Amino acid sequence: MHRPHLGTFAVGLVFGAVTAVSLALAGGMIYTEGNVGSVLALVGAAAALAMIYDESPKRWVLALYAALLVSAFIVLSHRLRGGLDGTMVLAVAVVAVALPIGFDLVLSDLGRHLRVNSRLGVGTVVSFATLVLPLTALMLAQAHQRALTEDEDLLQEVAQKLRREPGSLVLSEVDPSKRAMLENRIAIRTNDKTYRLSDAEFQKETREYTVRQDTDKLGVSKSDVVTREAEERMRVILKLQGTQVPDDVVVFSHRGPMTIVEKKVALGKSADDES
Repeated sequence: MHRPHLGTFAVGLVFGAVTAVSLALAGGMIYTEGNVGSVLALVGAAAALAMIYDESPKRWVLALYAALLVSAFIVLSHRLRGGLDGTMVLAVAVVAVALPIGFDLVLSDLGRHLRVNSRLGVGTVVSFATLVLPLTALMLAQAHQRALTEDEDLLQEVAQKLRREPGSLVLSEVDPSKRAMLENRIAIRTNDKTYRLSDAEFQKETREYTVRQDTDKLGVSKSDVVTREAEERMRVILKLQGTQVPDDVVVFSHRGPMTIVEKKVALGKSADDES
């Protein structure tokens, strides 16, 4: 009678738990960013390996390995860079799929095959299946609260700066660092159509201002010009494709098809309207 290899089973439990935690963290970050491409890359990498291999323990362990690799990259990228690059996530997903396939081909040339211990597979699947749903639900709930707070602030800024011009809606004096948020999260609904800001034109603006320093010597105040500085801003132009510009619109934030916050905005008049 063979002795059970509890060590192998324990390794599977740890691997499954780490994958579940990484996937839950990545899910929360993807939800916050509204980056649908990262979801497709993550799911696609795991699904590809699950379909390529037909041996039960092997296919599921490799699928979870791909999910761990891609989700860990998402977490690290978000922590270190403060955002997600969909192209880089896709590249990591491709590498995650290619590595085990390439390793398997090398072993095949040597007359061997990549094998996964059944106890490792069972431990991995049991641990992952037990933890992934509650952890993901917790992370998504926290991400939704963060999204509500961030989007309410963003929509308030959009509402204050949104103006109408002939044939278009314009946002001026916008911080360039918010471009990705505007493109991925914000859309505008008129009476006839919904427009996403990912379809808008983004232009650079430069705002110059003078920095003065006031000095007080012997009771005499003096204002000296120190320097002139420039601040880079952004102008967003959303063309309404020939439709009449309405008096008010609904600005809303979204994550994929899900609406997070919406706000009705009365549009300020342009110079042409006032004349």
